[in-house]
Amino acid sequence: MPSSAGNQAKNRPVDTVILAMPGTLPTTVAGPMDVFTQAGQLWEMLCAANPSPRFNVRIVSIDGGDVTCMNGMQIKSQGALADVSSADLLIVTSANIAERQSWGKIVVPHLTRLHRQGTRLASICTGAFVLAEAGLLSGRVATTHWGFVPMFRELYPEVDVRPERMLTQDGSIFCSGGINAYAELCLYLVEYWCGYRTAEQLAKALVLDGWREQQMDYSLFEFQKRHGDAAILKAQNHMEAHFRDALNATALAEICAMSERNFKRRFKKATGDTPNEYLQRLRVEHAKHRLEQTALGIETVAEEAGYRDVAYFRQVFKQLAGMTPQAYRMKTRIALPAETDKAAA
Repeated sequence: MPSSAGNQAKNRPVDTVILAMPGTLPTTVAGPMDVFTQAGQLWEMLCAANPSPRFNVRIVSIDGGDVTCMNGMQIKSQGALADVSSADLLIVTSANIAERQSWGKIVVPHLTRLHRQGTRLASICTGAFVLAEAGLLSGRVATTHWGFVPMFRELYPEVDVRPERMLTQDGSIFCSGGINAYAELCLYLVEYWCGYRTAEQLAKALVLDGWREQQMDYSLFEFQKRHGDAAILKAQNHMEAHFRDALNATALAEICAMSERNFKRRFKKATGDTPNEYLQRLRVEHAKHRLEQTALGIETVAEEAGYRDVAYFRQVFKQLAGMTPQAYRMKTRIALPAETDKAAA
């Protein structure tokens, strides 16, 4: 965790590095650059408010030289990866997997160094191969472009790759699937650093379809519903509506009119998660929004999310969100209207 966490995103722009890999697709470089540089600015400009950039973004390459993209386009670099002494967030763009043998000498050591220092890491599309090559995805949940999953599993069997997910977060590491998943990833990271309100406003300003308009976050789960198994979809919808309840595989199997063993097998096959994993993620996403948008105590937030054991809630939250509930609240807290009025008075 960066030492300046807490209200960092409100006190200074998030120091963000985009590592443009050789042979990358330019969309995975320019897209994140556009999203992050407009956070705190475009919506404010459209609403005649004072713009305040929330991210400070720079593009680096492996050697500091310009990057030749897959389509021949040249992208200018602002420095070499080795020159990055620290960063809050580093995003690895799509990569030419055929060149992975060369990553170990330069890319791997510096990604490992930055991660140890507390830098959050993210990958777009085949950028997950770079993180996996550095050993940073070992034992973690990750995703990548669906077409490269067989190769990914063969090369990195220690990674729990979930091709059915558009986005994954496992602690301090984020991954996105195909090329255009960069938009969902970036908006999710904007919310992670700056809060739901900023992400929502940015999505509207950029006219990015698919971003949620409701308080409850199901955008991370929508891709996992496109599996064609009507019975499992019924269970997912029930879990979203009753995530606070003491749900278990036995009860869910009964709803789906199948044996518990068959239900667990089909649920895992359809979603990539066990029923319990899916439930914990639903609960944590709800808790995140309550922490952002209310002043409720941690115990109350935990209970609202379906946890009776606060210590267990803290444990699960940190595992899935990459920080404690209190740290998440400090970083993403949205002032309520009453608080704003009181401060103004």
